[in-house]
Amino acid sequence: MLDETAHRQVPGVEELRRDDAATVAARRDVVQAHGNESHWWNHASFMLPLIGFLAFTVPGLLFGWAEATGFGIFLGVVLLLQLPVVWFTWRGTATAIVLTETGALALHRGEVRREVRWSDLESIERVETFGNVRWKLVDRDGEHISIEGEIADIPALVERASELSGVKPGGP
Repeated sequence: MLDETAHRQVPGVEELRRDDAATVAARRDVVQAHGNESHWWNHASFMLPLIGFLAFTVPGLLFGWAEATGFGIFLGVVLLLQLPVVWFTWRGTATAIVLTETGALALHRGEVRREVRWSDLESIERVETFGNVRWKLVDRDGEHISIEGEIADIPALVERASELSGVKPGGP
């Protein structure tokens, strides 16, 4: 187990969620840590219906506007239907990407969800979709860790992953 002094020396650990920081603290081989700066409720599929529900239902009820109340209730139903989608999507999202001496780990609330070993890393790919840039650490078997845009300090993560693995980043 890392002592408190060594724990603080791991770049990025101070920005991690509690569960992820505990996992990092329990490992001796961590080189760098990058937290996900978003939360499950930041998902537009959740927030837009919630805001609409509140913006239409509250004034509709206060002022007796049936159309606003009805539309607000409709958005409330959409919100309830979207909750499971957002919840399950979030459970597969990395809350931290941790670089170790032997590979990269994708953590979700402290649990390792994916691992790519440097010895198996085939490519570091840059993927752009509709202006949204993300990176992938892809191993020989096609398994990968996605580095989404909400991960902290992506340029440093990609650079350090390249140094540790010897694989140069690529992509358009």
